[in-house]
Amino acid sequence: MMALQRLTSGMLQSSGGTPAFLQVGAISSTEGWLGWSTVGDDHRMEPGESWAYRARGVDPLVEVRVVRQGTQKPARVLARFVSDEFEGKEEWVPPARLKVLWSQAAEFRAREERWARMCAVGPGQEDPRDYAASEIFDEYVDNELATINYRRGASITIKQKEALAERLGLRVEQLTDHPEAFTEDGAVVAPWLATELVARTVAEQNAEKVLQRVEAEERQARYAAIHGEHPSRGRRDDYISPEISEEVDRDYGRPVRDVLRSWCGAENVERFDELVELRKEIKRVGDVAQSAIDALRAYGHPALASRFERELGTPVEMLRADQPHG
Repeated sequence: MMALQRLTSGMLQSSGGTPAFLQVGAISSTEGWLGWSTVGDDHRMEPGESWAYRARGVDPLVEVRVVRQGTQKPARVLARFVSDEFEGKEEWVPPARLKVLWSQAAEFRAREERWARMCAVGPGQEDPRDYAASEIFDEYVDNELATINYRRGASITIKQKEALAERLGLRVEQLTDHPEAFTEDGAVVAPWLATELVARTVAEQNAEKVLQRVEAEERQARYAAIHGEHPSRGRRDDYISPEISEEVDRDYGRPVRDVLRSWCGAENVERFDELVELRKEIKRVGDVAQSAIDALRAYGHPALASRFERELGTPVEMLRADQPHG
C-alpha cells in the first residue's frame, strides 16, 4: 500500500532502521510541517509596504516595512523593523519570512490557531492510525470528494460533503458537526474523528481488498525477516538485514496492519481468515491429488492419470494460482 511503502522505503540501515522522515530533526518547525501558505503568495512586495515577518515558526509576527528588493540570488528583501524596540534595524531577509501583508496578520494568526486546535485533537506523527488512514484514502477515497491532511492532525478536507456522505451511507452531520471544524477555500476541514469515521467505513466497505493487501504485506514482512530486503528505490547494492527489517516491521508496519484489520470489522476478518485457511487446505488436497496423478502416469496408467487430471485440473489449478506463495 502506498502510505506503508513510503514508510518502509525510507528506512535507514543505521539507527535501528528508523525511517528518515521520522527521525528527530526531520521536521524543523510547526509552521513547516503544517505547510502554511501565505495570503500574499501572489503579491509582489513593493517598497513602503508593511509585512508580517517571522524568522522561525515559534516566533511571533512582527511588522517590517519593505525598503527594496535585492538584485542577486538567492532572493533577498531589505526590511526595516517598525517597532521602536528594534531601533530602526534593517536586515536583508529571505522573502519567505514575510508571511502576509501586515493588514492581514490577524487573519493569518486566526488561521494558525484554527489549525493548531485541529492538530491538537489528532493522533501523533508516529501513530499507526495516521498511516492506516492514509492507506485507505490513497487507495479508495476519491480526492475530488475528500483528502486527508497528512501531518495536520490527520484531519480531513471535505470538498463535497453531501456526495461523500451519500457514498459512505452516513449523515452529513457525522462528517462536519465537530467543534474544531471550519470552512476554508470552500471546503470543510474536520478533525481526526471525521477522518477515522471515513477510513473505518471505507475499509469495511472494501474489506476483502484491504485484507488481501494486508496479507500480502504480512507475507513480504515474513520474507524480509528471514532473507532481508533491498529498498525499492536507491542503489542496487543497498541491503537491509533481516534483523532491521523485522524491527522496522514490528515498530511501524505491523501496527498499521493491525489497525487496518480492526477497521475492516470482526465479521469480515473472520470470514476472510476462514477463506484463507480453506484455500490452503484445498491447495494441500490438490497437491496430494497431483502427486497421485503423477504416480499413476509413472507406473504405466496414463489414461487413468489423464482422466483424473481432467476432472481435478481446472479447479485445483485455479485455487493453486490464487494461493499466494511465501
